Amino acid sequence: MIRWILAALLTISAAAVVVSAPALREAAALAAPAQETYEWKNVRIDGGGFVPAIVFNQSEKNLIYARTDIGGAYRWEQATKTWTPLLDWVGWDRWGYNGVDSLATDPVQPTRVYAAVGMYTNSWDPNNGAILRSADKGATWQVSPLPFKLGGNMPGRGMGERLAVDPRDNRTLYLGAPNGNGLWKSSDYGATWAKVSSFPNPGDYAPDPSDPNGYASHRPGVVWVTIDPVTRAIYAGVADKENILYRSADNGATWQRVPGQPTGHLPHKGVLDHVNGLLYLATSDTAGPYDGAKGDVWRLDTRTGEWTRISPIPSTNEDDYFGYSGLTIDRQDPQTLMVATQISWWPDVIFFRSTDAGATWTRVWDWASYPNRSFRYTMDVSSAPWLTFGGNPQPPEVTPKLGWMTESLEIDPFDSNRMMYGTGATIYGTEDLLKWDTGGRFTIRPMVRGLEETAVLDLVSPPTGAPARQRSR
Repeated sequence: MIRWILAALLTISAAAVVVSAPALREAAALAAPAQETYEWKNVRIDGGGFVPAIVFNQSEKNLIYARTDIGGAYRWEQATKTWTPLLDWVGWDRWGYNGVDSLATDPVQPTRVYAAVGMYTNSWDPNNGAILRSADKGATWQVSPLPFKLGGNMPGRGMGERLAVDPRDNRTLYLGAPNGNGLWKSSDYGATWAKVSSFPNPGDYAPDPSDPNGYASHRPGVVWVTIDPVTRAIYAGVADKENILYRSADNGATWQRVPGQPTGHLPHKGVLDHVNGLLYLATSDTAGPYDGAKGDVWRLDTRTGEWTRISPIPSTNEDDYFGYSGLTIDRQDPQTLMVATQISWWPDVIFFRSTDAGATWTRVWDWASYPNRSFRYTMDVSSAPWLTFGGNPQPPEVTPKLGWMTESLEIDPFDSNRMMYGTGATIYGTEDLLKWDTGGRFTIRPMVRGLEETAVLDLVSPPTGAPARQRSR
């Protein structure tokens, strides 16, 4: 009986298949996934995240790079005034390469560019850092793995630059490393690296050494390297509040702590005026980029060893509620320098400018009758109106703000009128900066088109309205 029932069922099933094949094909077509009708492109936002550094090449005009903490590196295109992404080739298997801890552009062979990459040094990130090297301005890259982690999205990521090309012999590069790894050197255009065993201090500062999550316990270490092309001296800034600056006079073979140096703060930036032999330092009491309540600006005469505090507002003054960073000099007129408050959340960041090597300063905005302020600038964010964040603040605050977390402020070495700076949201800049000195107002605009680093957390598909045709590829 059972065998008869099974045979009948099979016969009925087979007949159904034969008889209803067209219907089944139609049903299968209906059940198949719909053809993709979306055409995917990058969404233009004009920023969206922190830009820790903007790096100008010192020998080729308009060759400019930007690095971000989670969004890769970019190269400026002067013809279109846009940024070209350089690390879009990075896949999920090497996601940490999008955290760019430092960037160096070669002053001898400007086609060469280097990036020190690695996003986190926490224990849960299993990936070591690497040096990416390119001989075609970032169009293609080669990878040199490192035996330690780098922290492109860790505390202190706005300090630097920790990666430097020796202008006297561009085969030689130096890399300041975090977390006790000291100073490293390459003699073959960044292909291989070795630790500089003679460097005496890897840096002991951490925001919170006891942080169990491994974030605030990160030690930024050796945070910048500056090389004097005239005297052949090499300077290295270290995240150690009692020992911030070291010098080598013999190509890195030996190092000495620079005498008379200031203590109590961290050296966020070290910028050398090699024409006049002056090394400028911007310091803050924390590694940043989110905090910093005290700091100073210092000038070292490298010929005499004399230190001079040139802070626009010194740390001993109760009006100093911020550290300093964003340090730059005008290479067309090295007596002119600018510095930014590393953090000044309220009412806004402050830029200071000096035309006499730091003897006197003017501010980008001043207090008038409180709560009003007077401004040396105007802002035009019409190309990215979201930068107002939809706010309507009361004085003394305004929208859009000049910025925050301004670790990089750079005057174009070929054009004293052009300046760019990074913020926690975008890149701003001006092309008429010299109006600052003549009593006029210079204009600040976003200079960020093409640079995108938002974190996409969700996607929403509308129920109707997708394109009817898909573009052939």
